[in-house]
Amino acid sequence: MREKKLNRAKNIKGFFVSIFSFVLLLLILYIGLEIVDETNRSMMSMKDPSFFSYNKLDERNAEIIFCGDRYLVNVEQINTFVSGTKEVTEYTLEYMKNFAQEKGEIVAKLVDDMF
Repeated sequence: MREKKLNRAKNIKGFFVSIFSFVLLLLILYIGLEIVDETNRSMMSMKDPSFFSYNKLDERNAEIIFCGDRYLVNVEQINTFVSGTKEVTEYTLEYMKNFAQEKGEIVAKLVDDMF
């Protein structure tokens, strides 16, 4: 039983370490791309849009420049999507928390009854 718990703890720890490593790798890659882009632009005196930039045009619209391409984005739609996603996530987490509490109480009662 104890060996199972140790293996499970190692697996969980390994999962979080791999997720953290992946995020760190992506962050280092992004920072490297930004540094190389900025250095090349300053060395060649280029005034083109950079690798990634953001300009707010007005209250409703923003312009995102990624790899030299310009994208017009409606900020209100993004805010609506983010708030909807946040609401669904909060509901799901609350449901999972309540489910775990209920099942935890049932399991604790069954274990108490067994011993």
